[in-house]
This record gives sequence, structure tokens and C-alpha cells, in this order.
Amino acid sequence: MDKGHDHVKQLEQKIDALSDALARLGQGATLKELLRIIRFPGYTTPAEFVFNGAILDAMQAQVVALDKLGRDLLAGAKLVVKDAGAEL
Repeated sequence: MDKGHDHVKQLEQKIDALSDALARLGQGATLKELLRIIRFPGYTTPAEFVFNGAILDAMQAQVVALDKLGRDLLAGAKLVVKDAGAEL
């Protein structure tokens, strides 16, 4: 088997797996459940409020970074193909 073809197949599997994971995250089921839970009386003490806020801020920063990384990866891939003389 051609090693290049094997590499493409491995990358396809990784891309598909990541795409599926992001699609599941995109459904927002976990955060929708969290929205339901936080409405219960007495859910957060001041300390819990700070912890929850910090975790949500960090999660949002990760989403922004992941989005940028994905766009940069795609832009780089397009440059590689363009440099190789292939049409997109």
C-alpha cells in the first residue's frame, strides 16, 4: 500500500472523528442541562459562582481558540494544495 494513501486515510479518520465530536458538542445538551440546573434555589454560593464563571470563561476561550485553529489549519491546507499546483 502507498504510504501517502495510508497517511491520507489516517488523517481522514482523525478529521471524521473530530468532526463528529464537534457536532455532538454543537448540540449543546450539556450546557442546556446546566441552564436548567442553575435555576434551582440555592444552586450557587458566592464561591461556586466564581468557580462556575471561571470554568465557563475558560470553556469559551477554548472554543474561540479551537475555531481559530480550525480556520488556520484549513487556510494552511489550501496553501499546500495551491503550491502543489492542484485546483481547489
